[in-house]
Amino acid sequence: MVSPNYIIDQAAITLSERKGRETLMSPASVAYNVLVLSLSALEHTAVERALMETEALTKKKLHALLDELKASREEYLTLYMKPACFPHYISEVSLAATYRPCLDEIGESAKDRAVIQSAQKYGTGTVIFWQPNGKKYIVLPPYPISENMVSIGEPCVSPLCQMLEREYAIGVVLVRWGSYAIGIFRDESLIESKVGTGHIHKEHKKGGSSQKRFARRTEEQKKDFLRRVGNRIDERFRNHTLDYIFFGGNRLILKPLSEESKCLQSQTSHICGRLLDVRGRPDSQALTSGLHEINTSLAFCY
Repeated sequence: MVSPNYIIDQAAITLSERKGRETLMSPASVAYNVLVLSLSALEHTAVERALMETEALTKKKLHALLDELKASREEYLTLYMKPACFPHYISEVSLAATYRPCLDEIGESAKDRAVIQSAQKYGTGTVIFWQPNGKKYIVLPPYPISENMVSIGEPCVSPLCQMLEREYAIGVVLVRWGSYAIGIFRDESLIESKVGTGHIHKEHKKGGSSQKRFARRTEEQKKDFLRRVGNRIDERFRNHTLDYIFFGGNRLILKPLSEESKCLQSQTSHICGRLLDVRGRPDSQALTSGLHEINTSLAFCY
């Protein structure tokens, strides 16, 4: 993608070299050239975005991509960014002037709405493999990036490969009002789980004093439900050392539920911000689907 500074510089070059003139052209001519170059840049950006593909990658597919990059022997600019550092870390990277256009191009691509929204949803950081005149990838990994890193030369795939090859102990908590599923996975195996329900009245619509009594009763049922789920989490999690904890279901439940679980309060640094999608009632099948979602990366390919 083309930066505004590049457009203005090119306009100045065009004006100074056009037909061998050495005299300064009028402001109107300058404006016209900037407009033409701006439109050209916008067209280039639109084409580039149209060529961008988004692909969900299983562990196997991500391994295949990393093997392809490793075998390419081409020069790439590689960036690893922690969740809280994307995308502003790109502008903070200091490289030789020859790599500045490449960084500018990465910065512009990182501003794409789809990239920003997906990065916020994943909350695991970002890995970028960028070949100035070739293939380009923005990868949202399954687990959080722990360190910022910049590399020039052959694609630096080792940190991502190590992430995929490590065996993790994962806690998964899926909750909707009235039902929950708690699971502990070691690598791909579900080693412990608990599925349960709790009765919570639906919303009362008749109005009046009965509605207020009904609302108070429903609120008490919700509090009781959260206490029971919090206790079940503590029972399952307390005997395990978990690398990460993932939530899924109703986002509004997560904060009050955390307040009811001592294990969750003591392991806040292990809780991932990524919210898993839960369709229907949380159960054993939803736990398995949740692990599949956790292990799926997202790649933007150019």
